[in-house]
Amino acid sequence: MISNTHSAHLIFSTRLKSACLWLLLSCFSLSAYASSNLPDLGGTAMSTLTPEKEKVLGDVLMRQAKGSLPMVFDPLLDEYINALGNRLVANANDVRFPFRFYWVDNRNINAFATLGGHVASHTGTLAISDSESEFASVMAHEIAHVTQRHIARFVEAQSQRAPLTLAGLLGAIVLATVNPEAGMAAMIATQGASQQASINFTRSNEQEADRVGMQILADAGFDPHAVPEFFRKLSERSRFMNQQLAFLQTHPLSQARVSDTRLRAERFPKRFVPDSQDYTLAKARVLARYQHKNEDVVAIFQQRLRQPGGNTKANQYGLAIAYLDSNNYTEAETLILELLEKDEYNLYYLDVYTDVLLGQNRATEALEMLEHHYRIRPNNQVVTLNYANAAIKAGGNRLAIHLLKDMLHYKEDNILAYDLIAKAYQNLEDYARFYEARSDFHYQLANYPRAIDDLQEALNHLSSSDKLENRRLEAKRRQMQAEFDRLRRM
Repeated sequence: MISNTHSAHLIFSTRLKSACLWLLLSCFSLSAYASSNLPDLGGTAMSTLTPEKEKVLGDVLMRQAKGSLPMVFDPLLDEYINALGNRLVANANDVRFPFRFYWVDNRNINAFATLGGHVASHTGTLAISDSESEFASVMAHEIAHVTQRHIARFVEAQSQRAPLTLAGLLGAIVLATVNPEAGMAAMIATQGASQQASINFTRSNEQEADRVGMQILADAGFDPHAVPEFFRKLSERSRFMNQQLAFLQTHPLSQARVSDTRLRAERFPKRFVPDSQDYTLAKARVLARYQHKNEDVVAIFQQRLRQPGGNTKANQYGLAIAYLDSNNYTEAETLILELLEKDEYNLYYLDVYTDVLLGQNRATEALEMLEHHYRIRPNNQVVTLNYANAAIKAGGNRLAIHLLKDMLHYKEDNILAYDLIAKAYQNLEDYARFYEARSDFHYQLANYPRAIDDLQEALNHLSSSDKLENRRLEAKRRQMQAEFDRLRRM
């Protein structure tokens, strides 16, 4: 949808190390914004981090991460991981705030949680999993770290040992979970070499997250035996690598821990839990777009289809994506129409078919198809974003703006919606609203200088006679500038 090849997704492809380092250096300002709303937070890490403070800090930190890490903004994958994650959260105890789940474009196996119920998985974790229970076990483990307040207690404990800033500590935690080597270096700079050994969680916290996470997994209807099975797989993979897997660096896996999870799993009956169709299709999407080199994907899925038992809908779907992304629209259309014939309301298939039609300059056909689906599911982000994108391609920019504004009422942080609405205004040569939409886009990524500059540009494109709009945008710019000034003063 956003690019010529990838439908309805956006990747910030900044190199991971430099991006994470930028996150670490600028995190102080964002924590300052949180502190301006929490008078007792202070300029350094606090001895007591209440759930309310934790949520505010976590929200600010993830806004910053969206503009710094190579996040994947794909509505299909977003809906899958949040549906799975919230199914697990619904079976967890001590949930203090809503959870939000994200993807990081990284082929390595890893996942991390940070303050306030924000949990992220590398795309590589889904790609390497052999069952939905395995992938869910990783998510359940990270959820347990949050519900047991391991991160919050770690922040509190470290703040009592050294006069470190909370922002520096949070930046190091996130950096370490994504890039352990760089994270350790950041921790040394933040706390001193004596503290680097315990950057993520203590051994007891990991064991507690295993125990609580396994119970969450079982209560949510997944197979608890997937936990030791996943650990076994990680151990075997690590044995043949020169460098330890990222997951094992941030989640140390001792033999005692492996044995403990195996014994704990034996307390639960072995159950067969079939993978959901959403899992198989989400995994195929990740394999096709994030795990392999573009030039190899067609051959990989052709080979998968030829293997015994490999002629599955997921592999057909993956091959359709591979054809689409290599601009082979004819083959992609043949495959996706076969799938749609058996499952006409499947959003994964509709998404690819939309891009096939748009790639062949058949925007009117796409628009007619999506109008029907929008009437059935008006609040679905996959349908709405595809419909708005098709409308823009067909010249229906005002329709797109209407659709996207409605969507932003219930999903105000959707990066893709702001990007598309800016394109629609640009096509209409309504540059005041174009720059305002771009400002909103950059604000969602906590890029205050760009957001403020864009608002000034919006004001420059208004006529002096449009007094109401001038006052509204000027008030918005001043409010944003004041917020940014508070950030820089802290």
